[in-house]
Amino acid sequence: MAEYFYGITDKGKRRDKNEDTFFVREIIDKRFLVACVIDGVGGYEGGDIAAAIARSVIMKKLETLSEDVVKTLQLAIVAANAKINQQKKAGTNNERMACVLTCAVADIKNNKFWYAHVGDTRIYLLRDRSLIKISKDHSAVGFLEESGKLSEEEAMRHPRRNEINKALGFEDDITAAADFIETGESPFLSGDVLLLCSDGLTDMISSATIISILTVEKTLAEKAKALIDAANAAGGNDNITAVLVENNKQPAQKPVPILVERKREEVISKVVTKVEIPIQKIVRTKKGSLSRIAFLIIFFIALLVGVFTIAVKRNTQQTAKYILPIQDVKKKNEQLLQLISHASDSIKTYALDANESVLKITDAIVIHTDSFYLKGNGTIILADSLYKGPALIISSSAKNIVLDSFILKNFDVAIAVQKNNITFKNIRFINCRIPIQYSLSFADSVVSGRIKDSIFITNSTHK
Repeated sequence: MAEYFYGITDKGKRRDKNEDTFFVREIIDKRFLVACVIDGVGGYEGGDIAAAIARSVIMKKLETLSEDVVKTLQLAIVAANAKINQQKKAGTNNERMACVLTCAVADIKNNKFWYAHVGDTRIYLLRDRSLIKISKDHSAVGFLEESGKLSEEEAMRHPRRNEINKALGFEDDITAAADFIETGESPFLSGDVLLLCSDGLTDMISSATIISILTVEKTLAEKAKALIDAANAAGGNDNITAVLVENNKQPAQKPVPILVERKREEVISKVVTKVEIPIQKIVRTKKGSLSRIAFLIIFFIALLVGVFTIAVKRNTQQTAKYILPIQDVKKKNEQLLQLISHASDSIKTYALDANESVLKITDAIVIHTDSFYLKGNGTIILADSLYKGPALIISSSAKNIVLDSFILKNFDVAIAVQKNNITFKNIRFINCRIPIQYSLSFADSVVSGRIKDSIFITNSTHK
């Protein structure tokens, strides 16, 4: 396989057969790369058959792409679901067969990828030694983990972790529900790595273990094999599949300035010959005329000095006028840019770097994704001295937001929310006039009923 993608699947230690499958390949003259991990639903006969059908149909449908890549992915998955249901109705003994899957299309040239997902297979993005879970598990335990009610370790040990509520083969028409197929798109930058995997991997090893394996200096094939080995070493309770895709494009380099040696111009001095002025052509001026000429010269010089002084003073004022605001503008650091980006795209989880203890902001961070988990790791989010707005604005379109372990300091309004859609975990407010501002919006101008205050429970309430 090419150096920038690799896939592997393994039966594990406890299963008699492997119901996982995958494919990863270049399409359209190697402009795009398509990767897909498919897991036959265990407990039902024919899981491997459903996975094989989905693989065949989706590979065929993704030989070409339309301009709307997400739509192409959706249509391919809908076609696979129809084929599985058709096979189930053909009178075989596999009338309950089903599968789950995650597919991605990467456009490395343009630093972007799209994905579509059903079930509890997963897609992760590794960037700057941080592992971000892109897809969300279509299961009760997955929802509890993503909302912060279960830790990753608790979810891995939960007895109902393998129960899912979405799969191909569960429904005849998966287009009836607009959100049955989870889709999205995200930047895919130089050095980023995508991991598509089955739950046989993530039920066995933690995110920290995955990061430790993916950040070593090895080939993708060696890393993928190390993931399988780690899952088997932890018990290998299920089939294990891992597909890795790396954006190995070199980052754009700034042009190196070219030093040009400037040649010195030769100075040609002209020889000035002595000129004798005939005495008879010298005109003697009177003493009064010389005095008037001297006065005019002094006056003209004084006038030039005055005009020059005024011009310099005005130019200095204008320069200060334009320079001062530029000096006050501070570049947003890389972590803030990433946070703003993640809060507005399809990525579900973002963790602030614990090594950067203070994050100063000059504009509100708007969160309007469907679900978002912001883990602060003790970071202080600080208002710039000139900024008077809120630190975070939670849009009414957001459904499940978790804010965890950070400090908000020196804000007039720390958090502006429009719904009871936020879970707070260890959030501290320092010198914030209004810690949480709740806004109400109504579809009509006529309102009836009672507005009841929300109560935020703090640690002191329980003491």
